[in-house]
Amino acid sequence: MQKITVFTSTRAEYGLLYWLIKDLHESEDFELQLVVTGTHLSHEYGYTVNDIIADGFTPTECIATLICDDSPQAITRSSALLAMALADYFAREKPDYFIVLGDRVELLAACEAAMIAKVPIVHLHGGEITEGAVDDKVRHAISKLASLHFTSAEAYRRRVIQMGESPERVINCGALGLESLARQSILAREKMAEMVGIGPQEKYFLVVYHPETNKDAENIDALLAALSNYSDIKKVIIYPNSDMMSRDIIVAIEGFASRFPDDVVLIKSLQREFYLSLMKHCELYIGNSSSGIIEMPSLKRPVINIGDRQKGRIRSASTLDVQLDYQEISEAIRKGLSEDFRDYMLGVENPYYGDSPSSVIVNALRAERSFSGIKKKFFDVEFKL
Repeated sequence: MQKITVFTSTRAEYGLLYWLIKDLHESEDFELQLVVTGTHLSHEYGYTVNDIIADGFTPTECIATLICDDSPQAITRSSALLAMALADYFAREKPDYFIVLGDRVELLAACEAAMIAKVPIVHLHGGEITEGAVDDKVRHAISKLASLHFTSAEAYRRRVIQMGESPERVINCGALGLESLARQSILAREKMAEMVGIGPQEKYFLVVYHPETNKDAENIDALLAALSNYSDIKKVIIYPNSDMMSRDIIVAIEGFASRFPDDVVLIKSLQREFYLSLMKHCELYIGNSSSGIIEMPSLKRPVINIGDRQKGRIRSASTLDVQLDYQEISEAIRKGLSEDFRDYMLGVENPYYGDSPSSVIVNALRAERSFSGIKKKFFDVEFKL
C-alpha cells in the first residue's frame, strides 16, 4: 500500500483538493496522510482545520507556522519553520509521494524539505502563468522539483514539458476546481442566503480580491468606490489569502463595511459548498482570484478580473479584464450587468474542463507502483532561435 501525503495550507486550495483527498481516503490502494498548516490553523482566517475534520478527514500532522505579520521577513520565517517541521515529518513517515497544488510561497519550503528527504513530489496545476504575483516564480520552481505533473489545460502541459519535464510524466487532467460542480449539489439560493445573512432573492456582487504580490503597495480604493455606486446590490466580500499586503486589503474592506453596514457582508472563510452557491447566484464575480478565471465560466456568470495578478492565465470570453481603475471597473460592471453580455456568455465554453481529474490522478498513482526515487532526466525540446 502506497503512503500518499497531501499538503494543504489554505481554504481555497483545500477546496480544490477535496475530491482527490476523498478518493485517496476511500481507496484500499493508498494510505492517505494529510499535512495541514498555514491559514487553516489561524483564527484570524477562520481556523478552517475544523472544516477539514468536519469533512471526515483526520489531519496526520498540524504544523502551526503562521506569524501574525505579512511582511517579507515574517513570511520567510514562517517558511523556515515549516521546512524544519516537515524535515522531521518526512524522516518519521517516509511517504511514497508528496502531493502539492499550485503556487503559494510556502510550497517552496515544503518541497525543499521533500526533495532533501528524497520524497517524490506530485505537482498539480503547473505550467500556468500569473504575472502579477510572486506565485508565478514559485509555481515554475515547484515544477522543476516535482517528479510527476498534472495540469489543468493542454497548453499548460506543453509548457511544463518546455521546462524540461518528460512528456510521459506530464498529464493534462483539467482543473480540479470544476470537479465539485459535477460531483456535489450546490446549495439552494435560499439556504445559502440564510447562512450568509442576505435576503433569499437579494441581488449581490461576490468580491474576492487578493494582493498583487509583485507590487510594492496595495490600494483598492478604486474598486470600493465603484462598488459603492450600487446601493441596490449587496456586496459579499471574502477576506484575502494570507500574502504580503493582505492586511492592507483587510483594513480597507473592514473600513468599507463599517461605512456601508447595510450593504456589505464580510466573510473570513466558508465551506466550498457555500462558496459555489455564492458563485452560482451572484450578479457579478469581481476581483482577481483564480476561481473567477477557472470556475465561473462553467456557472455562466460574468467575471470582472482586476489587475495583473492573473495576467497570462488562459481565460474564457466571459471574463472582463480591467485595471484597478475606477472608470474601467465601473464600465465593466455596467457591461457585466447588461442583458446582451449575459446572453452572449451562455454560449461560452470553459477551457479548463476535464473528465474527472481526481480519477485521472488516482489511476496514474496506481500505475506508478514501480517508480521510486526522485531521479529524472531533462527533456530537451527542439526549437529554432
